[in-house]
Amino acid sequence: MDDRLIPINGLIALLRGEGGWPGLLRDQGFERHQFEVPVSTPLGNIGVDALVYRCEPDLVLLSECKSGKNIEDEQARKYVAVDEGWLRRSGAVPPRLKSSSSLTVQTMFVGREEHRASLEASLRHLDIAAPLLTVGSDRVRLSDASATRGLDDFDEAHGGGLPPGRFAVDHQSADEHLLDVLIPQVIAAQALQEDIVLVESICERILPEWQVLSHSGRSSFVSRVGNLLRGVAAGEMRGQFRYEGLKQPHTRGRIVIDVSPAKRDPRGRTQAWQAQQKRAAAALRRRAARERAGQLSLDELADEGGLADE
Repeated sequence: MDDRLIPINGLIALLRGEGGWPGLLRDQGFERHQFEVPVSTPLGNIGVDALVYRCEPDLVLLSECKSGKNIEDEQARKYVAVDEGWLRRSGAVPPRLKSSSSLTVQTMFVGREEHRASLEASLRHLDIAAPLLTVGSDRVRLSDASATRGLDDFDEAHGGGLPPGRFAVDHQSADEHLLDVLIPQVIAAQALQEDIVLVESICERILPEWQVLSHSGRSSFVSRVGNLLRGVAAGEMRGQFRYEGLKQPHTRGRIVIDVSPAKRDPRGRTQAWQAQQKRAAAALRRRAARERAGQLSLDELADEGGLADE
């Protein structure tokens, strides 16, 4: 899991009560609505990391998830400027609350437990009074929630370790992290002898929260994955599959499987899969090393060999 995404995955774990994590937000009645939600504010547009809500009392929490130690001034002020009117203008009110006459909208900042002191100091420096949720491998804390009706503070130890990776990656993750989850999906498609796989289908398999990811969030992720698949098809897995861009509505592209060890003689199939996995892993390690050294661009992939003969 990309370390940047620990806060949002911790938030989801508290909403779902899974992976050894206590369902502390679920127990208060909160549910997921959407992730990466575009919202208009009087100070400019934002993409809300997570929009969660509860009923009776009717409350929407705009959750800003921070993996670092600081809270950005401009972004934070945009969040706290959102009220019911701006949320309705953005079309972001959950269906169950659209007819509510007593809807409260509140910003909640979400970060890592080890950064709590710095995040608290940032909020004080910005003179922003808002709930702060911090998540860690053995402790979760929500503070300054008492002024928000329907939201209660908590401080609880747990034995769940890091949260389950419902978002193991996102469209801003490094190529290395994305390829770690993307290449196994390609190999799985080969194993199943699938001839054509839509990029959206691969994205949905990678992200368990796909169904509650906003349209704009899906679009960004599909675009990033499509670019990576295009590069891998021209480089490390050239000859194994090809990427085809499509201009049909709601469709960004697809991969067409050309070669699969599953179609080989059964006597050599196991060895073929083992060779495929070893070569893919080695190619990705080489790529990651070169990326860290600043020596590789996507355009260079077409010049590299790799798995064409396997």
